[in-house]
Amino acid sequence: MGKQVSWGIVGAGAIAQRFASDLLRRPDARLTAVAARREPSAQAFAQAFGVPNAHTGVEALAARSDVDIVYIATPNADHLASALACIAARKAVLIEKPIAVTAQQARTIAVAAAEAGVFCMEAMWMRFTPGVVRAKAMIEAGEIGEALHLDARLFYPQALDPADRFHDPALGGGVLLDLGVYPVSLALHLFGRPGSVTGATLTGDAAVERQAAMALAWPGRTATLACGFTGEGDNAAVVVGSRGHLHLHRQFICPPFLTRLRTDDPAAAGVRRPPRRQGVSRLAFAKRLLQPLDPRRTAFAPTPFEGFGLGHQVAEAHRCLAAGLLESPVMPLAESVAVLEVLEQVGAS
Repeated sequence: MGKQVSWGIVGAGAIAQRFASDLLRRPDARLTAVAARREPSAQAFAQAFGVPNAHTGVEALAARSDVDIVYIATPNADHLASALACIAARKAVLIEKPIAVTAQQARTIAVAAAEAGVFCMEAMWMRFTPGVVRAKAMIEAGEIGEALHLDARLFYPQALDPADRFHDPALGGGVLLDLGVYPVSLALHLFGRPGSVTGATLTGDAAVERQAAMALAWPGRTATLACGFTGEGDNAAVVVGSRGHLHLHRQFICPPFLTRLRTDDPAAAGVRRPPRRQGVSRLAFAKRLLQPLDPRRTAFAPTPFEGFGLGHQVAEAHRCLAAGLLESPVMPLAESVAVLEVLEQVGAS
């Protein structure tokens, strides 16, 4: 795999188009074939992105000898069938999030890939974006002390239309699978598998959940996560530590920059004397107001990315293929399963 890696794409929707756009930016990748359920869609996609081969159905693309890896970008409910078809043809696969609609389906994909000896990864692109990579490194380096809590929100409005995939249970719709997968995956990426999970969902007049809140806990750590189709959120994430906090700015799945604020040592703060009188002086108020601008406490970390930010997961797939790995250590299949297990617990709450 030292030369260009040849890609096939299954699916011709919006995410497939964004992926193709970022893939074509890379000199180490070429887009060889595309497949869609309808021939006009495949042909239109091929023409738009200069793809030399267009097919109807996944089987024809999977049978091509000139395709090294297949990116599966079909609706959620189709991920299992398309992945198994490609794996049976001994093709490496990058499967759009969520990797499947149930944890059991994800396990089935993982077993099939292991038995076939082919690389398989969920396209959880968030884990490979420069901002998230930098945030994890800063946390592990102790720049905010001991990480204690994660708060993450992801809200994008979607009109209630029973005909679209977001609200169709048969297509794997619902806010948990579409948006909730991101904050849960971030929590597991930073803190590991949680010891307890609770949550609540709202459906309203929809057949699927349109808003959800989750609370996860580990020994000494917690996370509050939320997602929704019901409105526009700030879509940021904050990690609170014993010596400060780290802010992943909008949108936290691919943040353009981070802000780290350091605070005083809680042990030292514990010996302070209480104020002699009620209220806050003007000087104290000004100090608090300007605290985020104090260079001794605050650090801004730009984390630029190209295109839509999807190319970073491509780099990881290429690295794994070149090394002969069957899984990515950054996004292992066991964690893809664990994320779906958490979402299932929330859905059953």
